[in-house]
Amino acid sequence: MSQSQWATKLFYSSAITQGAIYVIRPMITYRALELDATASTIGFIAAVYALLPVLLALTFGKMVGQIGEGRFVIFGTLFIGVSAVLLMAADSLTLLAIAAALSGLAHLACMVGGQTMVALKSPPDQYEEHFGRYTFSASLGHMVGPILATLVAGSTGVMPKSTSAAFALALALAALAMVPVISWRNEPPTVVGRKEDSGALRAAGKLLKKPGIFAAIFTSLAISSTADILVVFLPLYGNENQFSALSIGIIISIRAATSMASRFFLGRLSARFSARQLITSSNLISIAMCVAMAFAPNAWVLGAVVFVAGFSLGVGQPLTMTLISQLTAPDERALAVSTRLTGNRLGQFLIPAVAGLVAASAGASAVFIGLAILVSTTFIPRQ
Repeated sequence: MSQSQWATKLFYSSAITQGAIYVIRPMITYRALELDATASTIGFIAAVYALLPVLLALTFGKMVGQIGEGRFVIFGTLFIGVSAVLLMAADSLTLLAIAAALSGLAHLACMVGGQTMVALKSPPDQYEEHFGRYTFSASLGHMVGPILATLVAGSTGVMPKSTSAAFALALALAALAMVPVISWRNEPPTVVGRKEDSGALRAAGKLLKKPGIFAAIFTSLAISSTADILVVFLPLYGNENQFSALSIGIIISIRAATSMASRFFLGRLSARFSARQLITSSNLISIAMCVAMAFAPNAWVLGAVVFVAGFSLGVGQPLTMTLISQLTAPDERALAVSTRLTGNRLGQFLIPAVAGLVAASAGASAVFIGLAILVSTTFIPRQ
């Protein structure tokens, strides 16, 4: 398969699957509110979304080197559709949590397959460009998904008319995302993964001892958790402050749009500034914007703040992907990708549960202050 063929297929599929996920994530919050969930319960469901990925990410990292990146993308896309069907039928918080967990696992499979493919098929001098394009395609889905969801679901004011209609849209998008990648069902792994006698967990532990790996993974954890929390808790914040469901959907899309813009220009930015300079400056901006979100008096101000936050949050993820790829050998990159994703999902498992408790006692605005503190921890010196 030529470079242009695999890249084009992956980026198209990634944009659509990420769109499906970003239809699902905000609508899970609204479906939970329909079922009279408390803020702490919403935080718990958001944590459950990341629970299975935390447990299985390292296993996926070993499996993708044996099964193949393309097949992982196909499996993930298929089960995003299955989770959408379950969400349409979710008439209890228990079933909603189960469906959320499955969608999180399916999303992880797509990401392990896609990121491993980019890490293995891209020439080393084009990592920034290819990871930038890959995350750009994801941000495109993040931007379009929430708007499509709110348009399809309709609005009664602060709540959608039909979350089931939005989940049906996610099912249709998953089916569409399968079209460009279905030909990969017989593709072997690009590089057969290293077989570790010591097990995935111990192999990941060895990987984390390499200089720079832990710092990159922790930074990725903080940035991805912050972006993920915004998707889950902006609907709750809007509900508390009587912002319409449509305005919150647009604001979530604005975050994705400006992240997409930052990734589009990442190649040019990387030519002028070092990765450390870019990550440091973008994280400082993210801290300031998270604090500002907590005090936004209306949807217009919130949208303006999220506009800036989206740009700053968009920089860190592709840069940490690049750093990890540069610091690892080809036969351990699948494990490195999955270790990074384990860190991301661990943060997305623990932090929403804490955020839900904070929101229950102090309101959703306090969650944004907590996110500012989380991003601040990336400046703690580490090897």
